[in-house]
Amino acid sequence: MLIPGRRIPTLCVGLILAAGPTASAFAQQGSAACCARFDYVLERTIFKVDAVRLELVVGGETPGRVAELVSGRTDPRSASDSVAALYLKADHARIGFTFLRSFGLKRFLDANLDVMEKLSKTGLLSDAEVQKLAAENADRFTVLAADGIRDGDRLEHEVRGDTVTTRYTDVTGTVRIDEIRIGPEQRRVLLGSLFGPKSGFRNGLLDQVFSEPYSER
Repeated sequence: MLIPGRRIPTLCVGLILAAGPTASAFAQQGSAACCARFDYVLERTIFKVDAVRLELVVGGETPGRVAELVSGRTDPRSASDSVAALYLKADHARIGFTFLRSFGLKRFLDANLDVMEKLSKTGLLSDAEVQKLAAENADRFTVLAADGIRDGDRLEHEVRGDTVTTRYTDVTGTVRIDEIRIGPEQRRVLLGSLFGPKSGFRNGLLDQVFSEPYSER
């Protein structure tokens, strides 16, 4: 059962990655600033943990396109599907998850497989891509088999086109995973897990787009 997430004050989320381009590379001007940065805590998430914090910065032309789409609408929420579709096509984003509870690796992998199977049903991933991604996840996260996911661990991704850089830093500050994978499915599974039709994050993220006048954000 999904427990609604709570929005927390926006921090300088451009600093969530220890490596990569500076926050200025993601700077948005004017009304587009409303649609580029997200800071959100979701409880009982799709990852089946008690709480996870998501920090998201979307770069490129996507925020401006979203702002143009929703600005001036009497009911901007009527464009929810179109807004989500724009984010799904974003070619530049940084995604950071901070886990706020500890749990086992198998639970994490099973939850991720569940997410991918839901994306397959919506057409965002093929069955073959689900199998490929699941196998890659099992290989990628095997280094966490002993410790599992711990409260305070961070999982970060940077999307640049079809290239995805992944870094996992545990609560002690040790980098356990630091790798690059290339393929359109790598981008689609990440953005789909946030903005796909069955995503547990989608409504909360769209609420942040629609919650305040764009001129004030």
